[in-house]
Amino acid sequence: MRFLIGLLLFFLMLGQQLSYADYNIKGSFTAGECTAYSSIKGQNESVELESGKTYQATGLNKQDGDFVVIKVDGKSKWVTRSCGTLALNDANSPAIAATVDPSKQAPPIGTANGQVQGCPAKGCAANYLLSLSWQSSFCQTHPTKAECIKQSVDGYDATNFTLHGLWPDKMSYCGVASVDIENDESHNWEQLPPVITDEQTHQDLTSVMPGIISDLDRHEWYKHGTCDGRSADQYYDIAINLLKEFNGSKVRELIASNIGQTVALDQVRQAFDSSFGEGASSSMNLKCGKDDGLLSEIRLKIKRPQEGQKLAEVLIPSGGLSCDRVIVDAVGL
Repeated sequence: MRFLIGLLLFFLMLGQQLSYADYNIKGSFTAGECTAYSSIKGQNESVELESGKTYQATGLNKQDGDFVVIKVDGKSKWVTRSCGTLALNDANSPAIAATVDPSKQAPPIGTANGQVQGCPAKGCAANYLLSLSWQSSFCQTHPTKAECIKQSVDGYDATNFTLHGLWPDKMSYCGVASVDIENDESHNWEQLPPVITDEQTHQDLTSVMPGIISDLDRHEWYKHGTCDGRSADQYYDIAINLLKEFNGSKVRELIASNIGQTVALDQVRQAFDSSFGEGASSSMNLKCGKDDGLLSEIRLKIKRPQEGQKLAEVLIPSGGLSCDRVIVDAVGL
């Protein structure tokens, strides 16, 4: 009887896939918006990782595996490899190099030696996050902001997503003066130097980024855009075009037709795949308020976008978290 119980416990433990790697590595894992688990299959004992924080990496689930074992507060946890950046301490070690596919590492593009003109010293980011806001929800919690006082039921931002930002992965304030960083972090955005764009780009931003009234364009440029490697005009033109394409999709149509209603994540994914291709929704994260469940943003994981590229060309899997359902807020409190 004891033998049978022991055998049963053995198979139960085997099925849990605890945090023991098949391939040992030595390295680090810099997290994006990730959740780590004690078990791959069971996804139990979940821990939210701190975005941008680097954790010790000790193993992979298999050769060229999609899951990494990391140390979180001294405990081993599994995390999806695609939601962060894995770096090795010794890439020349045969035992380690054999477990990693360099093509999955998304290294920075270009370096200080001039491979790509204009990139920061450590190179331009290979991947980005495109963050698109549902302005009515933002205004629920920021009713005194100038752009929220001005919001109306017939405005662009009443039925369209707006531009929050285009963020190079894990890079910020590239070549920005310390006084400007201090003003930005203190939300003294009006003290930041004006962003230089042509008249058409400025007009487009005024339409698709309501927060420009509160100098959001300055904040986004100095914190994120300075790490893009291109001019502010090019940077914002690319972001605006991607936003406009998204607002022409079935996702925006679904959301706008359900103002005041609840929309499920599966509905959004279906609309996304219908617009951008089967499986494309793996790049998307649906965000909502923790307390009210209001749709706040849709965030898209993308490769570094080039001028003229379409969304379907740059979407990559995210690995981030999404709300199961959201309430689509209407203009007004």
